[in-house]
Amino acid sequence: MEKNYGINITGGNVSAGAMAAGRDARATNVSSSSADSLPDIRAGMSELLELLRGESDKLDRPEETIAVAELAERELGEDEPDKLSVLRWLKIVATGAGSVSSVAAAITAIEQAVAAIL
Repeated sequence: MEKNYGINITGGNVSAGAMAAGRDARATNVSSSSADSLPDIRAGMSELLELLRGESDKLDRPEETIAVAELAERELGEDEPDKLSVLRWLKIVATGAGSVSSVAAAITAIEQAVAAIL
């Protein structure tokens, strides 16, 4: 029998938020922006930082990327966060995240929430 290190699905439908296959594969489900308040955005930013720290070995420049994410988190902690600053920092974090899809999805969700709420 041939070894299969991927995902083999036959028949029916598949609906998954995250799916991974292969050696050392990991999938993290990050829902699209469900934030409808500043506290929700802050919670999402905390989750993003946790994710960045957990995936730091896959980031292009982990220390710098995490430091910039912390700046965004600090700004979101203000009574009236500056929308443009937060969005600018999130773009830099996205660049540092490279092709780590779970991080990219989390950043997109936060960007959408920031754009809509702030």
